[in-house]
Amino acid sequence: MSILKKLDLFLANMGNLKAMQRNHTDTFTESKIENIKGEKIASSENGGIWIEFQELAEYHFMNVIIVGKKKIKTFNGCELVFVGKENEMKLKSDMQEIVSDFSNISNRWITFLSFDITDLNIDFILNKEAEKVTLYFKKDSESFDILK
Repeated sequence: MSILKKLDLFLANMGNLKAMQRNHTDTFTESKIENIKGEKIASSENGGIWIEFQELAEYHFMNVIIVGKKKIKTFNGCELVFVGKENEMKLKSDMQEIVSDFSNISNRWITFLSFDITDLNIDFILNKEAEKVTLYFKKDSESFDILK
């Protein structure tokens, strides 16, 4: 163990909050990442996209969980774009405030999103007509490849 790591552990034991945060192992967020419910529809080198459909009072929602290397923190919502050979589908998030959770074990971020969708959107997604999915937020984006 390096001298700096030992010093950091000593400071954490003495009550230094910043040192405690640096040494904290986030098993809660990591367990969320390892036990994602839903169907994995897309993947990237760092994670993927899982979806679940939900119906409330004849409205359809798609709950999306994204695991990736980018932190998402926005108050303006985001956009999920499915791109296929012939078609493109854009979905705007229901939620405006979106904040990712970080796991320092796997060094990845997990983000929970919800989208209002139609039956046509559901068919487009389930029939895997798209080849790529990109999440746009603020002035940044993260892309995933659709699993066939």
